[in-house]
Amino acid sequence: MELCSEGAESHIIDRSKLEDLLKQRFFYDQAFSIYQGVAGLFDFGPMGCAMKANLLTAWRHFFVLEEQMLEVDSCMLTPEIVLKLVCLM
Repeated sequence: MELCSEGAESHIIDRSKLEDLLKQRFFYDQAFSIYQGVAGLFDFGPMGCAMKANLLTAWRHFFVLEEQMLEVDSCMLTPEIVLKLVCLM
């Protein structure tokens, strides 16, 4: 599968082909895709989990260890009422 445009000088990657390849190899897929999916939610396959873990390790190494920042973990989803209140402000 050719991901780049023609020509040795060009390094433009075709995003749709890259996404198709990553989904075929199950790096990720839309969550609940067999039920038409849920926008913004994704499931990671084995290679996607490994890639995510490596990315988080690199992020922590730089920001937490080298820059001495504190790491915070919070919920991923926001209740609708919070978004409505923010819009009223």
